[in-house]
Amino acid sequence: MEKKKWKLKPPTTTALLMFMIVLVGLLTYIVPAGQYDRVMDEKTGRELIVADSFSYTEQTPVGIGGILSSVFGGIVGAAEIIAFVFIVGGVFGVVVKSGAINAALAKLIARLKGRESLFIIIAMTAFAIGGATFGMAEETLPFVAIVLAATIAMGYDRIIAVSIVVVGVYAGYSAGPLNPFNVGIAQGIAELPLFSGIGLRTVLMIGGLVIAIHHTLRYAKKVKADPKSGLLFGEAAIETDAIVLVNTEMTSQHKWIMAVLGLSLVALVFGVLKYGWYLGEISALMLLMGIIVGMIAFKGSFNQFTDEFMKGAADMTAAALIIGLSRAILVVMEEGHIIDTLVYAVSVPLGSLHSVFAAWGMYLSQGLINFIIPSSTGQAAVVMPIMSSISDVIGINRQIAVQAFQSGDGYWNMITPTHPVLMAALGIAAVPFGKWLRFAGPLVLKWTIWTMIILAVGVMIDWGPY
Repeated sequence: MEKKKWKLKPPTTTALLMFMIVLVGLLTYIVPAGQYDRVMDEKTGRELIVADSFSYTEQTPVGIGGILSSVFGGIVGAAEIIAFVFIVGGVFGVVVKSGAINAALAKLIARLKGRESLFIIIAMTAFAIGGATFGMAEETLPFVAIVLAATIAMGYDRIIAVSIVVVGVYAGYSAGPLNPFNVGIAQGIAELPLFSGIGLRTVLMIGGLVIAIHHTLRYAKKVKADPKSGLLFGEAAIETDAIVLVNTEMTSQHKWIMAVLGLSLVALVFGVLKYGWYLGEISALMLLMGIIVGMIAFKGSFNQFTDEFMKGAADMTAAALIIGLSRAILVVMEEGHIIDTLVYAVSVPLGSLHSVFAAWGMYLSQGLINFIIPSSTGQAAVVMPIMSSISDVIGINRQIAVQAFQSGDGYWNMITPTHPVLMAALGIAAVPFGKWLRFAGPLVLKWTIWTMIILAVGVMIDWGPY
């Protein structure tokens, strides 16, 4: 009899997250519980950590009941972004059904025939600018499905679609010369002038974007030349993989729908920049856009609009659950009171380092902390008071501490299974986290080397607040 070869299969994204929930639950029995004192900062309205106030507290291990209920708590805790994903999924289900995007992409692909790499360069640059200026992150999720159809039609795989959108936006977000959600908040806590140090951050952004584009193009060309070389080869196909965009006629109805989409995106940018719109306001705009598109595409049939909306929202169920599971990891850590302990353990050794090595240590520690606290604003509130104090003690400028936080928070999001934007994008594109990690891991390593060079330069020139 022929012996069957036993092959170890990598865990799916869902399996990996469930394993991490159990692992963190076990850590609550091992890692001592602890906490920092916190004070309310009247200027920012945020609760900040008092740097020298850490103390160990009574152990609060999370048992099997807490581990199981953390999934519910994670879904509830991530309710805002899950609701956003469902609404956006429903709206773009309507938009895709209208056929307007297919027709527009077919026309674009025809014009870029033989120059598909130009599409990747332009799109990633546009997303990077959005991330660098008004902190575009969750707002990119509606674009994943659109770009997915385009990349498949161009002969690429689904990883390229996620890279164009998510890697593109974080190439800008992570350096973000004008990003209010990480550098703005961090500089406020560190008592630095808002958006100061913009010159070196712009250099960091340009270099990071070039690295991201090169990494994506290199993989894209390899996949197009030989589809079997792609990381997703052999994976089950999804509906988007079968979309055919060639020779799709662009009708006047399609043009009206594309005009509505264009005006909606302009309104989105204006609202975010001018009025600080977030998920609630953006969801309202998307829903209005979906209704208008549905009325045009389905000739006023509201029933057909709602049917297609429900189908689009249903397609987002897996992505929504993945977001909830990633949040459940943080729920277990919070209940076990080990987040502050882990932050303290990472930050203490930095006090014994000096100069360039201290700056590098800050960056690497932020990358590790990002697995625990993936939120930019939440991480800033926790770590910046500590990092600012450490930078004062070891004699480096606070601007270095801000940039170490910003880059560690941003670049490492690409390999963080607790980050909701990444996990939602992977869910939409049906890309297993393990396969994505093989693509994004080397990219984060390249970004890390580039960041460490910039931080070293910053230390040597005594990168000041201006």
